[in-house]
Amino acid sequence: MTGRNTAELLHGILNEIGKVSRLTEGHQYEDFYRDEKTYASVTGCIRAIDELVHQVPTIIRVKYALLPWKELTALEEEVARADPVSRTRLLWKISTETLPRIRPLIENLIEEMGK
Repeated sequence: MTGRNTAELLHGILNEIGKVSRLTEGHQYEDFYRDEKTYASVTGCIRAIDELVHQVPTIIRVKYALLPWKELTALEEEVARADPVSRTRLLWKISTETLPRIRPLIENLIEEMGK
């Protein structure tokens, strides 16, 4: 895989994180819990992030090991394994805590790679 394709993958991950941010911005957990469309959209974004991260070459993941790759690749599985009652709370936590924490790390990686 070329550097350009890796950059495209990273931009794709960043784009999905941005979508999640826009979907949950200004909302409280109760709003999220009741809004099936937002819930489904966030779930789709998590799935897309998982697919994109799995395509990032191992050499990039090793070279930039400070980025929590394993945490990113485990998000979808974690959501899928959660029982229906805790799944919504987990998605909210991923949306409002995990992804905002990881976003600047990906932005820094893209900047460092010069893409």
